[in-house]
Amino acid sequence: MTRILRLLVAALLLSAPAAAQTLAVKPQSDPVPAGLAPALQPLLAPGGQRVTVGITTLTFWWVKSLPLAGDTTGAPDWSQVPEGSLVGVMQTSDSFADIRGHSFKAGLYTLRYGVQPADGNHLGVSPYRDFLLVGPAAADTTAAPLGHDGVIALSTKASGLAHPAVLSLDPPTTTQPVGSVITAEPDMALKSAIFEVPVSRAGANAGTLRFGLVLEGIIQQ
Repeated sequence: MTRILRLLVAALLLSAPAAAQTLAVKPQSDPVPAGLAPALQPLLAPGGQRVTVGITTLTFWWVKSLPLAGDTTGAPDWSQVPEGSLVGVMQTSDSFADIRGHSFKAGLYTLRYGVQPADGNHLGVSPYRDFLLVGPAAADTTAAPLGHDGVIALSTKASGLAHPAVLSLDPPTTTQPVGSVITAEPDMALKSAIFEVPVSRAGANAGTLRFGLVLEGIIQQ
C-alpha cells in the first residue's frame, strides 16, 4: 500500500465516527402544539427539546407531571407508571423510522408508555421492556391511561402495521445529563438522547424520571 493510500484510509477511519454522530439535542421554548385534543393540552408543559437526526427534526414536549401508581413507593421508575400513560408529544419534520425500521409519516404524535410483551416474538429488540409508543395526535383524545391493548391499538394507527411504532427507553433510568447523547447498545450502535419528566404520586411531587430514548439506529428482526 502506497503512503498516500495509507493516509487516505487513515483519514476515512478517523472521520467515520464523527460522520455517524448525527444525533444532536437542543432545548426549545415553543408553546404546546395547537393540534392536540382539548383533554391533552393542559397536561403538557411548554418548551422541551429539539432533536436533529440526520435531515429530520424531532420536537418534544413533556407532561407537566407523570402520575405514578398511588400504591408505589421508593425512587421513581417505569414499573410505577400505569401502562398507556401520556408521557409527551413529538412533532416530526419528516418521516421517521422506529427501532424496528418501521416508518411513520411527518406529523404530530403523542408518546405513551408501553411494556413489551414477554414472548418469543420480541426477543433481541431491546435489553429493556420499556417503550414509548407513538400514536397520531389526531386519534388520541383522552387524558387517562389507555392500558396495554389501548395503547397498542392507538400506535398501530401511526405505523399502519399490525405492530405499533415504538421508541425504546434505553436506558429506562439514568443519571446522565439531560440533553446528552449516549450509546444505548454498543454492539448495535444505537444512540439515545437523554430526557426527563417530573413525576407525582397521589398528587404530590415525587421527583423526576430521567431516561434515554433511542432515536438513532435500527434493530432488524
